[in-house]
Amino acid sequence: MGDLVDEDLEFRGGTLQLSSENVSAEPRVTQPAKSSTNTTNTQVNPSVLSGADSLTSSSSSFADARAESQTNAQQEADPVQSVYPRYDVPFNSENIKDFFTFRKGVVENAIQECITGLLFPEDGEYLGSWLLTEITLWDNEKERIVLLTSRLVMTIKYDFIAMKQLDFKKTYLDDLDTIVIGELVYPPSSLVPERNLRGVRLMWNKGEPVPMKTVWNPFSQDVPFLTFASHPIYWHKDGGVEERSTFDMELFAQKLQRAVENMTSPCCIHHSPIVIQSYVGLTSLLHNKTSMGFFKVRGKFSF
Repeated sequence: MGDLVDEDLEFRGGTLQLSSENVSAEPRVTQPAKSSTNTTNTQVNPSVLSGADSLTSSSSSFADARAESQTNAQQEADPVQSVYPRYDVPFNSENIKDFFTFRKGVVENAIQECITGLLFPEDGEYLGSWLLTEITLWDNEKERIVLLTSRLVMTIKYDFIAMKQLDFKKTYLDDLDTIVIGELVYPPSSLVPERNLRGVRLMWNKGEPVPMKTVWNPFSQDVPFLTFASHPIYWHKDGGVEERSTFDMELFAQKLQRAVENMTSPCCIHHSPIVIQSYVGLTSLLHNKTSMGFFKVRGKFSF
C-alpha cells in the first residue's frame, strides 16, 4: 500500500498559493564537478526536458570529460572544494524513525534478496546497489531499490513490511541516449515550492518530447525516463560516508556514468537542471507530504 495514491490523477488547473518552510541543513561538500555547467543556475536547458541533444554522439562529451579530469587531477593539491547548493532535509530525525527502512538490517537483507533472485549472469557484471527515491513524471516520490550492472539498471518496488518483491523493471544502458545530473527544478510558472535537491535522470526518448497521451495518463507505463534523488535516510543515517552510501544518489550517478562510458552506444551526459513538469500538483504535494511512497508506521497502522 506504499503507493496508495499512485492511481490518483494529478490536478493541473486552478490557482493555489503555497508556501514552504525551509529546514536548515549543513551544506554538502563534495569533489569539484566535472562540468562547468553544473552550477546553481536554474535556467532551463531544453535538452533536459525533451532530450533534444540526445542524438549527438557522446564520444566528444566523454573526451572533454577525460580532459577535464586530467585538469582536475592537477588541481587536487588545492584544498578548496566546491560546495553544492543547500539541501532541504526531507523529514526530521523523529519522523524518519517511522520508516521501516530505517531499521537495522532491513535494507541490507532486501537488497541481498533482490540480487540473489533477480540478477542473472546475462545481466552483466554487478556494480552496485542503492535505496533511492524515484520521482515520477507526475512528481510523486517512491521508495525504490536500484541495482546497477555493466548492462542495465534495475528498479525494484519492494514491500519493506512483508519483506518481499512486488515489481521490477529493467532499463538497458544500451537504450539510454541522455543522462542529466543536476538540481531538481520546476518551470518558472509553477506554484510548487522548490525542492533544493539534486537528482539524476536517465532518458531513452531519442530526442523526442514525451507524448501527450503519456503526460496526461497516470496509468501509463511508457514514460521514457527515470529520475532519482537520494533517499531521505541519507540525511539521518548515523556514521560517515560509507554508512550512508546506500542512500546516496551522487554515488549512483558516478558509477552509472562510468558504466555508460564503457558502452559502445552513444549517450550524452549533461550537468544541468532537471525540470519536473509540475505546475500545481495538488495530488503530488499531498502524496509527498504524507510520504505515501514510503513504507512506514502511521499511527496504529503500517503501510
